[in-house]
Amino acid sequence: MATAAPSVSAQLIQLSPDIRDSHSTFTAGYQDFFNAVFNASALDPKTRAAVALGAALVQGREETVRSFLAAAKQLGLKNEEIAQVAGIVEALKVEAVQRPATTAAAAPAAKKANACC
Repeated sequence: MATAAPSVSAQLIQLSPDIRDSHSTFTAGYQDFFNAVFNASALDPKTRAAVALGAALVQGREETVRSFLAAAKQLGLKNEEIAQVAGIVEALKVEAVQRPATTAAAAPAAKKANACC
């Protein structure tokens, strides 16, 4: 995946040495975490791409969706698979709006009713 140009805010942070140094430490730590997550082998590359695409769709940030969609296609996700990921995200969004939050007592029953997990 191509590295995006630094955001305007990231560029402006460079104006203050104290903030710049703190941001550099955070950015390096985050990048290490990101790499560890995306390079882990528990999921195959296509599954990782599908999960990342789903998370990007939940965020709703167009540039992030485009980036992960391109990566998913490069890793071999077919249009039907991409559509299913998008459909799952939309179905869960609708469910979240329509169903009130479950109480702790009702959670086990709700878990049993879910055919997926």
